[in-house]
Parts: sequence; structure tokens; C-alpha cells
Amino acid sequence: MEVLNRSHALINSRILKGNLNLKNIFIFSVGIYVIYVLLYFTYQLFFSPLAKVPGPWYCAISRFWLAKASLAGRRIFAVHELHLKYGQYVRIAPNEVSISEIESVKKIHSSQNNFSKPEWYGVVANGVKSAFAIVDCEVHKARRKAYGSVYSNTNISLLEPVIRRHTNVCIQKIKRDLKHGPVDILRWFRFLAADIIAELCYGNDMEMLSKEAVNPIVEDLTTLLTIGGVRAEIPGLSLLEYLIGFIPHPTIKTITSCSQRIFDYSDKVLCDFQHKIQKDSSNCYAPYFFTRLVKNMDNPTEKNKLTFEELRHESTANLIAGSDTISTTATYAIWAILTHPTVREKLERELEDLGEEITDAKLNQLPYLKLVLKETLRLYGAGPGGMPRVVPPGGWRLGPFYFPGGTGVSSQGYTQHREIIVFEDPYEFIPERWANPTKEMEAHMMPWGGSSRDESMEFANYFNIKPSGNLCEVQRRTLS
Repeated sequence: MEVLNRSHALINSRILKGNLNLKNIFIFSVGIYVIYVLLYFTYQLFFSPLAKVPGPWYCAISRFWLAKASLAGRRIFAVHELHLKYGQYVRIAPNEVSISEIESVKKIHSSQNNFSKPEWYGVVANGVKSAFAIVDCEVHKARRKAYGSVYSNTNISLLEPVIRRHTNVCIQKIKRDLKHGPVDILRWFRFLAADIIAELCYGNDMEMLSKEAVNPIVEDLTTLLTIGGVRAEIPGLSLLEYLIGFIPHPTIKTITSCSQRIFDYSDKVLCDFQHKIQKDSSNCYAPYFFTRLVKNMDNPTEKNKLTFEELRHESTANLIAGSDTISTTATYAIWAILTHPTVREKLERELEDLGEEITDAKLNQLPYLKLVLKETLRLYGAGPGGMPRVVPPGGWRLGPFYFPGGTGVSSQGYTQHREIIVFEDPYEFIPERWANPTKEMEAHMMPWGGSSRDESMEFANYFNIKPSGNLCEVQRRTLS
């Protein structure tokens, strides 16, 4: 019995010592972590190759500030405010710099300088593996070559009847609704853009204009792009999404399955389009965006061709890129015209002589319209955010700073278009400024990628911009 008691006491003693050792290990581990964090902060603030680049101290040590701005839909404005405070080179994250100095911007985006795309593009694309998301330069070139002259002005002009048909339907329905009160033109332009892009890709529209309702696939596309834009700025969000996916809630399931619904839709309409092309004896589908690509899929002599899966990704990307950007920019164009009476009067006088049939050729002959559209793109282009690139191996000197290989660098159109040394009254909508533009003005234009008196028309920035109120109402003018 005494032996058992001694054994029990020995075991308890060892457990107590073990607990003490675990406590010491925990304290030691915390101490090591604190030292690591302090050393990391010290390095980033004082010894990093980017330490001399101006910017807030909190941007130098963490991406938290950038992630917070992205979640709030305010990234482009937050970065722009830093440029106003710190200048043309601003450190916005431990390994990322935003640049607005035009000569450096040209070097970054020159195809000769090998500033590659980061994995950010693939994250933003959210599983849509289109040319936009491809990081490898050679693979990207091959993908673009497969398109040939699909997007040339000559080919687009052949599609004008399709575009005009949908546009006429949209305008007639807006006129109809204006008789009964205010009309949300963003809603109608969204219908219009999605129907046009879908028909040009697949030979069939999305029936949004005819049904006067949003196709669920378009909602899925918007969700996909928004999630991708936020995920790209927040490391670890993909894991959180994965874990959330196990929650058996219908809304969560709807969001997490949007990619699959989009791909299922693309597969179906592409198969339908393939059958249409095979039966197209009159060759009426020849100028459509993917006719050539569909025909080349099984062509053994074609060097640059896409598989069905690649074509599905490209067509999905077209829907994403085309529908929201077109509808948003068109909405801001109308809003800007209607909120500037002098611009509206000048434009109406120019449009009076067009006659009943409005064609692209006629519109191209209207000088003031061109000025209005260019100023709209300057202030309200749908993709004003930064398109990041990675400094090539060996590093690069941009302006007064040397950036080591692997550094993230970006430039955003929102800031380029508001450079006060380039644009007089940069936040004002003044189409006349483009009547005699300077070389600097032309060089700073990056339209696809300010200030407003109407809060509902302020930007919400989740990769692309859109009005924060998600509508833009217009009404008939009452003549006194």
C-alpha cells in the first residue's frame, strides 16, 4: 500500500512539473512571437527596400488598412487621398506601392518591360480562367491570338443591327415608363448591356429587356465579381469562405454555389450556339464574338484555338466585363449630361440633325458628343482602380526609387484622371477641355481601369465602380 502511495505521489509530482513546463513553453512562445513582430515592424519601417517610399506607417507593416478600405468599397478614394498627401509614389502595403507619375506608369504597363501580373488577377476572377486572369505572358498571348479580329472596328460594325435592335427596345420602354413618373435608367441599361453581350457571345440574349427583370445569372455574375474583388485584398478569406460553406443556410448556399450556376449556364448556351452555327447556312452568325472560336475548336490545322472549357471561361468573362461596365458608364453619362444644363443644350443642338435612323457612323461625326463621352470616361469610367503588376527579377528603378524584384506596383485611373497639374479643375465635368487636349492629358487617360453633389451617385468600388445607391432615376422635363 505504501508503495502505491509513493507511486501516486511521484506521478502527481511529474504532472505538476509538466504543467509548469507547459506554462514556461507558452510564455517562451509568446515572447518569441512578440520579438518576431517587433523585428518585422522594425524591418518594414526602417530597413526594407521600400522604407524610403512615403506613406502612413500602418501601411508599411500591414495590409489591414487596404483590406478595410476594400471592404467598405472605398479603396480607390483611400489610395487617392494618400497620393494627395504623400505625392506620386505611395506605399500602400508592406510590399506594394501605388504610383501616379506617368513615365513610371508607362514603364510598368509596357509589354517590353516584363512587369508580370500577380496572382491577384486569378483571385479576383474567382475561378473564371479567362485571358484576364492568366498570369503567364506566353499563355496569355496565345489566348489573345485565338480571338483574331473579333473585336476589330470592322467586325463590331457588322454587329450594329443587333446592338441597335436591343437599344431601340430599351429606349421605347424608358419612354413608356417616363409617362408615369421617374425611371431608374441604371436598371434599364443593365438589362440592355446584359442582353447585348449575351447575344453577341452566345447568339441568344438573356431576355432581361423582354421580361423586364434581372436574369439570376447576372446577379450571380455581380456576386462573383464583388467577392473576388474583396478576396483579393484580404489574405485568408478563401479559407473563411470554405468554412462558411458548411453552414446549412439557404442564402450562404446560394452565394457559394454561384460559380457553378454560371458555368452550367455557359455550358448550355455555348452548346446551343454550337448547334446554331452548324445549321447557319446563311452565315449570319459569322461576326458574333465566339463563332470563329467555336468553329476552330475541332479544326486540326488551327494553331491558336480554344477548348470548350477555355471558351466557357472567356464567354463568362465577357459577360462580367461587358454588362456592368457598359451599364455603369452609360448611366453616369446620362446623369452627367442631365446635371449640367449647358452641356445638355449643346448636345441636344448637335443631335437635332441626325434624323430618325441613328447609326454609329453618324454618331462618329458629332464632335461635341465625342468630348462629352471622353469626359465621362475621365470622371466616371467603370474601372478606375489599380491594375497591379510585379517588378521583374533583378529589380527596377522607377522615378527616385529602386524596387526589388517581386514588389507589387500599381497605378489607378481614378488618380491619373484627377492630376491637378494636368487637368484644370480636375473634379469638374467639363467636356470642352478635350477640344484641344495636351499630350499630358492624353497620356493620363486610363478610362476603363469627382466629387458628386448627389450621394446616391457616389462611387461604390468593388473592383468596378457603381452608384452607391444602385439606381439613377430620371424623369420627364416639365415645361413651364
